[in-house]
Amino acid sequence: MLSCTEFIPLYSEFFKYLEKRGGKDAVMEYWFYISDNSIGDKTNPNSLASFIEREGGFKGAISYWNHTLSEEACDILRVIDEKNRYCYEHMRHCPSRGMLNSVSHIEPYHDYCEHCKVIYSRVLEKYGIVYERDHSKIDNAECSSILYEYGNPPKGDFTVVDGEKTVYDMHADDNKYLHRDFHLLGDLALLYCGEKFGDEAVVDFLYGFGLYYFAPLIERIKERGLPALREHIEGVYLKEEASELISLAESDNALRVKIEKCPAIEYMASLGKAPTKYYIEETRTVYRAIAEATGLSFTLSYYEPDGAAELVFTK
Repeated sequence: MLSCTEFIPLYSEFFKYLEKRGGKDAVMEYWFYISDNSIGDKTNPNSLASFIEREGGFKGAISYWNHTLSEEACDILRVIDEKNRYCYEHMRHCPSRGMLNSVSHIEPYHDYCEHCKVIYSRVLEKYGIVYERDHSKIDNAECSSILYEYGNPPKGDFTVVDGEKTVYDMHADDNKYLHRDFHLLGDLALLYCGEKFGDEAVVDFLYGFGLYYFAPLIERIKERGLPALREHIEGVYLKEEASELISLAESDNALRVKIEKCPAIEYMASLGKAPTKYYIEETRTVYRAIAEATGLSFTLSYYEPDGAAELVFTK
């Protein structure tokens, strides 16, 4: 399992992978796929489409972002005008883009933030909602947006705060960055890759991602051995608030990891979703890449439908 926070670099790298295979058109095609099969998925109660269907267009969209922005621990100012039916947002710091910017050994996909406008607008326009975004400061993980009903653009300075508007001033430390819906999006990326390019492409992509993104971990393992790997795995489950689901036994020559169940699969099940056949590769392929790069042997002794598994690393 990759933690849901590790989905962001995986996403960025997958955009690069698609552009290498088919140019920007291939990336756009995938963004349309995300929009239709995730943001617009009415069978997922956490999707934008489901919020809108339950609560109505403008109100549902506002509620969706209340949920999402909290789970992503955003630093954001939101000004909502119920009377004139618009919402202005100033994302002072996007934790997802900020994470990409902070990882010194990888380069974010050159048009990473554009996916937000594409995937959301495609759904919102079906419900008569316009979504405009300003990406002039995205290199600093900052952006702004305006959401309003079609044919009713806000007039005057819609950034002004007054007594008739609802203001949410959210700071990063108000919430924990734990957006579990990213597990679904990560699995959807693998499904798209497999259906579009074949099973081997999923393995090739994840193996390369394992070597590239986890390069610092690989160096730590080379320097410190199995304790560095143990700390990493413990950290993944700590981020997911699921430390009780793993047990680790370390000796001089081996690290054995037993996983009671996968918290990501459990979360998917809570939404009526099941992992794709490719989800196992987040464990099998990524850890194989890390092991082979560090001279370790890796065995996935078993892997059950609920993600219960045993991983064995030996010198």
